[in-house]
Amino acid sequence: MLLWILVSLFLSPASLTVNREEALPRLLMKAAESIVDPGFTMDYEAQMMAKEENLEITGGLGADSIRGQMLENGDSSGNGKETGEAPESTAGETESSEETTSESQAGNNSVTAGGEIVSPSEAVSAQVLAENFYSKEQLNDVQYLLDHVFCLDPTCTVGGDILNGETFLNKDLKLTGTDAPQVLIYHTHSQEEYADSTPGDPSMTVQGVGDELARILTEKYGLSVLHNTTHFDMMEGELERSRAYSYAKQEISQILEENPTIQVVIDLHRDGVPDDLHLATEVNGKSTAKIMFFNGLSQDLDGPIERLPNPYREDNLAFSFQMYLQAKAAYPGFCRDIYLKGYRYNLHFRPRSVLLEVGAQTNTYEEAVNAMEPFADILTKVILPAETGNGED
Repeated sequence: MLLWILVSLFLSPASLTVNREEALPRLLMKAAESIVDPGFTMDYEAQMMAKEENLEITGGLGADSIRGQMLENGDSSGNGKETGEAPESTAGETESSEETTSESQAGNNSVTAGGEIVSPSEAVSAQVLAENFYSKEQLNDVQYLLDHVFCLDPTCTVGGDILNGETFLNKDLKLTGTDAPQVLIYHTHSQEEYADSTPGDPSMTVQGVGDELARILTEKYGLSVLHNTTHFDMMEGELERSRAYSYAKQEISQILEENPTIQVVIDLHRDGVPDDLHLATEVNGKSTAKIMFFNGLSQDLDGPIERLPNPYREDNLAFSFQMYLQAKAAYPGFCRDIYLKGYRYNLHFRPRSVLLEVGAQTNTYEEAVNAMEPFADILTKVILPAETGNGED
């Protein structure tokens, strides 16, 4: 194990210059995780294999456990992120269910933007919302954005050429045209379940959550939605995720070729976190799973990954950032930090592509389903014109 740590440090010296205070602790955490959780060892081996076979993967439970601990670094009632203070690192710490659910009720209270009250039903531009939360200097400060909005995986780097809040705000992400279909929902990891899911029942997995999202977008907002439920992570009846993104890439590419009117692509997942971490808040009186936007940067510590180009990377990041702002205004505590990692994760097909994590394995299925109403609200505020994107029936 010591040899593994030394090799990691030798092969990735840049890891000590990115999040310098956290890089070594994270490496040590990973080493420890591989001892107590074989899932991480499998994940590491799969990543090495993926590099050789030109594949993309998100990783297994071990990596997800570490990610959950790093990401859950507080919210409006926690570490001062809402007041502009730099958050403290929580790597190596866990958070109890009681702590994560003790927030004020998101969606019941609103914030001000430009002197006006913003409610969940109102569509306010991302530019106006940003003025309420950030200064121009902060939007152009990479480190500030990493401390308050984004979470950077230690396997990659990012600079001002990639991370710029003003650039993201200036992106017009409204849908063009009304031809159907407009939205595609799918699940690279179709078998992801929740705490009370019935084994073998796809209606209580992320697929069921996708069904609910499709229903809301269709019935409430008038969008035309395709929901693909192919099991990309199953092989001969067994769970097999090492090639899931490659299988998904082939089919999603074909779907988009056959349906060029699709402008929004959502890969809906659920996260994996330590068992004592409950990613929930309260929205409109209901316990609701928190969401997280996940973006692949198509680069690692050595720079761009040339074999995984994404011409829409900037658009993808802007899409996540604008939805994050809408959530911050209407549903405080609902949206976690936007996670940034290397590889591409099939986000290169459309400008409005996102990998969406809805809760984790510790959430109930109902909590995950409850998250679809506020998510649909923030999504449509970004992609629909104001007169049609206000959530009114």
